[in-house]
Amino acid sequence: MPPVAWSRDAPQASTGTTGEVVVTKHLPGPALWKVTKGDAQVFILGAATPLPHLLQWDTLRLENALSGADALYLEPRPSLSPMELMRLAVNRGPLELAGGQTLEKVLPPPEKERFLRLMITIHGKAQTYDRLKPAVAGLFLIADWRKAAGLSEGKPGTTVMHLAEDAHVPVRSVGDFRLDPYVDTASKLSMADNIACFDAAMDDIDHEASQARAMAAAWAKGDLKTVGETYKASLLTGCLMRIPSVQKLLDRGTDQGVQTVQAALIKPGKSVAVVDLNFLLRPNGVLDRLKAQGATITVPD
Repeated sequence: MPPVAWSRDAPQASTGTTGEVVVTKHLPGPALWKVTKGDAQVFILGAATPLPHLLQWDTLRLENALSGADALYLEPRPSLSPMELMRLAVNRGPLELAGGQTLEKVLPPPEKERFLRLMITIHGKAQTYDRLKPAVAGLFLIADWRKAAGLSEGKPGTTVMHLAEDAHVPVRSVGDFRLDPYVDTASKLSMADNIACFDAAMDDIDHEASQARAMAAAWAKGDLKTVGETYKASLLTGCLMRIPSVQKLLDRGTDQGVQTVQAALIKPGKSVAVVDLNFLLRPNGVLDRLKAQGATITVPD
């Protein structure tokens, strides 16, 4: 799947309208936008995940935005409900292969070869995933690959959260992002769909292996052109949600991003929000929708 299309028709200036990439070459750090509506203003950090654990980036502009802010709003991180955790602890059966089958036995030769190559790359043991259905194994493999590659699924949110805590700014999560539907769907897929989702997971890993660090370096200096060419929505997520079009997956994330900023715009004052760039800059994305609702978008120094 190609990267999410972002509009790049904006002039190279310090202000711009929604849906436009505004290049601010002389300002340090990742791209930052200011959304103003009435007496409320929200500074938005465009996020990209995963990022290297040791990535260094200039936080000065973000620290200035957090100074005196009423709150930091974060998009929810994936989580399982307590009930789902209890169910998985008691009965992993729906997630496991039946009849003594193993992952290596059910994978077709091309997928088996990709799996074994990945085990060498991450110094993993194939037996760890033996009992898991291919789609479920894909979920774990992406997480294990990122860990082995030194990539963080929590950044930049965790870094911004620590900056907010240092500035004594309350941290709030808007909405939730439950993994229950993913787990439930993965447990009910046909074997053909399991293999397709396993391939999607391997494709996600291949893409991150070739692009993740270049994307992170570009993100850290606000090079949105390069980020737009190297950052994309997860193929595995789309497969597990059984969404026929990536568009619907992006719409879900965009809706969540709009809700995050709307929560910050409810009352007068200044706040900061972190929103994924895939949802922020796409046509009819978060910035476009906020502008349609009467907000003013600028790129602050």
